[in-house]
Amino acid sequence: MLRRGEPEFCLEGCGSAALESGALEFQSWLSVPLLARGRTLGALTLARMDDGSRYGLAELTVAQELARRAAMVVDNARLYREAQQAIGLRDEFLSVASHELKTPVTSLQLSVQGLLRRARSGALCTASAETVTQSVEGIERQAMRMAKLVNTLLDVSRIHAGRLELELEEVDLAALVRDIAARFAPELALSGATLQVHADTPMPGLWDRSRLDQIVTNLLSNAIKYGESKPIEIQVGGDARTALLEVRDQGIGIPAEQQALIFRAFERAVSSRHYGGLGLGLHIVSQLVERLGGAVRVQSEAGRGAIFTVLLPRSGPAAPRPAPADMHLDANHA
Repeated sequence: MLRRGEPEFCLEGCGSAALESGALEFQSWLSVPLLARGRTLGALTLARMDDGSRYGLAELTVAQELARRAAMVVDNARLYREAQQAIGLRDEFLSVASHELKTPVTSLQLSVQGLLRRARSGALCTASAETVTQSVEGIERQAMRMAKLVNTLLDVSRIHAGRLELELEEVDLAALVRDIAARFAPELALSGATLQVHADTPMPGLWDRSRLDQIVTNLLSNAIKYGESKPIEIQVGGDARTALLEVRDQGIGIPAEQQALIFRAFERAVSSRHYGGLGLGLHIVSQLVERLGGAVRVQSEAGRGAIFTVLLPRSGPAAPRPAPADMHLDANHA
């Protein structure tokens, strides 16, 4: 009945093994589905055990009307709960985004105001090229930071709206990892961490280059952010069918009870007050890996670092994957 979405009933002469044994003395019974918007939410079942009365077609009609109204109430309650969750997620999304955008906007504003004061006073004309260059570079850094934050928010929006399109091409994961490692040299030097890259063997596959870059970048950023300036390792391996990417740090680690949560949006294993960020990096990693037909997992203990492992089919995703049903909304243990 639940599969077909049609009522079942026995108005009289309801023989069954249970009835004949006397375990249940139903004289008649009926069961009608709770239907809402083409979905079966459950069933309403009524039974009579007294000898003198049995259900008839009139009672079946009444039961169907009761079931219709009950299904409407259940469905409305579910929709209300989902709406409240979406509103809560939206508010958190806006709160985090506003907080993270405020810092670069403030810095940008101060830098521009400083340049304006110099220009109006004539000091800019006498300033050295190095001084002007440093001021403009500071503005550029803050503008790039804001652009990165906005792009992160847009990626999450595209993923959950099902609008993230993949441009598949042959990409060598090993070569890509080496390029990204070189790109991170200034950030690694600033953090005091060292990076060992084990990616000598070519590992080509059918992937989206920019999204694969984003996965590696987020995981490496995560390792630098939470690695406590300790050594970091990236390894690329695999076999004929599957590519493996492993990012290992020796930082603060992730408590066991937090490991199931860190791939959700805005979740963090540590306080955002100390580490900042949107809390979307690992969420984006998990969603992109899933869209590419792969899987990501983490091994960690508090205080003993973390190992993030990504497995990707080298033949590319088997079929287009739908957007996630809900938003549990770079790289963060949080």
